[in-house]
Amino acid sequence: MENKTVVGLTMTDKLILIIVTPIVGALLGWFIKIIASWLLKIPFIPFEPLWEWVVAWDSVWVPVIGAVVGIIAGVLFVFYAFSVILKMTITDQDVTLVYNDKEEKLQKKDISAIFLDGKEIVFLGNHGQELYRRETDNKKQAIAEAFQQHFFPWKDEDPYANQYHRWVPDHPDFPAAVNTLLAARERAIQEGNEKEIDILRRDLAAEGVVIRDQDGHQYVRLARGKHQ
Repeated sequence: MENKTVVGLTMTDKLILIIVTPIVGALLGWFIKIIASWLLKIPFIPFEPLWEWVVAWDSVWVPVIGAVVGIIAGVLFVFYAFSVILKMTITDQDVTLVYNDKEEKLQKKDISAIFLDGKEIVFLGNHGQELYRRETDNKKQAIAEAFQQHFFPWKDEDPYANQYHRWVPDHPDFPAAVNTLLAARERAIQEGNEKEIDILRRDLAAEGVVIRDQDGHQYVRLARGKHQ
């Protein structure tokens, strides 16, 4: 039997989501008219016409319809939560990462370091390049123990922490193509475009560029063997 460890939602977490979330949705739906009345007392409340419409809807079916809609919303949220919470399946040879229904597998032999950067877990390759980065809600100790159990190169911090430089436009230490991608990512950060920020990070990782975001700024280093 293959020795493996799964890091992600525990069975208890799943049961809580499956049972509690639809119940909360049903309760919110059942009392939607009361909630709407409270919301209308708040100055400058968003979607005010919607809450006024709910309060004005005079029917005995309002709580029932609200509860049904709440249950449906709760179930949909459960499916959403299951898809966006990172699941890591670790064996003695590799780690399989599943996020948003997308699966990636990394071989142990191709990994030089694994660590947490804030709430994001980071995998580095043998040349210091970034192989994978994704936010995780699991505690650091639980993640560390899982990887150490399978003899992966877990690190308490980024082994290249002292090699990052704050990026500025047309940075003289970086190639023009890298500066162009970093400039595009800077704009995406300013606009709050999370999807574009993530896409450009992966594009830059393919170029051997590793990024740490801090206080709205990009701190950058080039992996060994790239652009040299």
